[in-house]
Amino acid sequence: MESAMSFVTGLLASLTLQSTLVLALVFLVTYWLLGAGSRQKNLPPGPRGLPLLGNLLSFRPSHLLSNLAAWRQQYGDVFCVRIANSLAVVLNGHKAIQDALVKQPEVFSDRPPPSIDSAKDQGVVLSQYGEDWKVKRRLGLTALRQFGMGKRSLEGKITEEARTLCNVLADTNGTATDTSLLLSNGVSNVICSMSFGERFDYNDMEFQRLMRLMSEMVGGSSGNAGSSISRFIPLVRKLPFFRKGLERRLDINKEIIDLIKAKITEHKETFDPADIRDIIDVYLVETQQQTLDDADRTITEMGMINTMRDLFIAGAETTATTLKWGLLYLARHLEVQRKVQDEIDREFGASPPTLSQRGKLPYTEATILEIQRIRPIAPLSVPHTTSTDTVLHGFDIPANTFVIPNLWSAMMDPAVTPDPETFNPDRFLDKDGAHVRPEWFIPFSLGRRQCLGEQLAKMELFIFLATLLQHFTFKLPDGAPAPSMEGCLGVVLAPKAYQICAVPRDN
Repeated sequence: MESAMSFVTGLLASLTLQSTLVLALVFLVTYWLLGAGSRQKNLPPGPRGLPLLGNLLSFRPSHLLSNLAAWRQQYGDVFCVRIANSLAVVLNGHKAIQDALVKQPEVFSDRPPPSIDSAKDQGVVLSQYGEDWKVKRRLGLTALRQFGMGKRSLEGKITEEARTLCNVLADTNGTATDTSLLLSNGVSNVICSMSFGERFDYNDMEFQRLMRLMSEMVGGSSGNAGSSISRFIPLVRKLPFFRKGLERRLDINKEIIDLIKAKITEHKETFDPADIRDIIDVYLVETQQQTLDDADRTITEMGMINTMRDLFIAGAETTATTLKWGLLYLARHLEVQRKVQDEIDREFGASPPTLSQRGKLPYTEATILEIQRIRPIAPLSVPHTTSTDTVLHGFDIPANTFVIPNLWSAMMDPAVTPDPETFNPDRFLDKDGAHVRPEWFIPFSLGRRQCLGEQLAKMELFIFLATLLQHFTFKLPDGAPAPSMEGCLGVVLAPKAYQICAVPRDN
């Protein structure tokens, strides 16, 4: 054995650099051909990738949506790609997404296993499908219903925050301002009231830092790109570029979790099961009702913390990002903004907009839908995986296949939305001017993993946008370059930084 090893070592040492490169190339080509030959013959079609990397290089955030659109044209509504040596199936168009997520929910509702940088307990959004996830989702919905969705008291909180935001914007005197942080502050205060039982001042430095961290966490940063790639190629976690991004993501996550932990500790000191004040108390009741040892209690508490972090993102940063897109599009389309303002003035005058009357504002409702359509916050949803082998649209889909529901393709499809890049709220109005919601409109995804905070988001979007447009006209700064409308794709699709003028209206 030792002589054989010596021979191999000597042979490798004698190879020239050129010979080594040739051998490496031969190995990669062989690996690629064998991998292609081992593909199941009835898998969905898809683009040929590179050895080892597959189609990974085509997954750069800046080009991903356009690459997927081109592949759909070539391969159809269900196609597969390879990310490193992992198979991923992309679902395009409303029908393919519905046929998978709604008609085969037991197969397509799972999530990928956690990557090495993830906490042991994933919270409700990233938890793998099963009884544990069902308990978390039920508890999350219970908490939201008890302290939010459908409650008149929550409408008052949202209205109060919208008016506070207007007061802060009034201080800008119509000058060019980056409203990103202000919008995040306003929307996040709603979920803070529900979760912690308190809101934060806009000039609170700790709160502003939290908003910046959340924005960085969900935006198109290298940390998010590194996290996605490292799920498929663990080796890249050791590379400096990706390691730095992943470490930054871990640091941000820790700071957010530390804040939630501190609030939970405060609540434990004053907890009264007869007086449930907010979402934290709902979770404390749940944990007290369970008989757990210390280890299980720690895991349960981490599940609570991570689920609350998910509620923050689902109920705050996503809605704030939609408002950022909305103000940008309305500033570029003043004729649409004027029509919305006319409708709001006619129905509410100087009174605060109310949810009970939103049915009387069809054009405003249609405008909100168009904002969500043209720049969906999560264009590729959250990744799914298949729990068993199945068949979809005549193709074999193996178990443990990574599944990407391409929501962007459903709502930007020229077949159902002519001129999809044109901002046109009229596409959501019927011939009588009533607002309609087509089945292909799926910004919150479909199926059992549909967004937990959908109802809250709808309430916030209407009240915030209607209140802002009641008090201001939003315009782009004179002489400034037109802001980019492409956005940055991370956990959400966020607009690039821009400035806008909030010009007070004479109501």
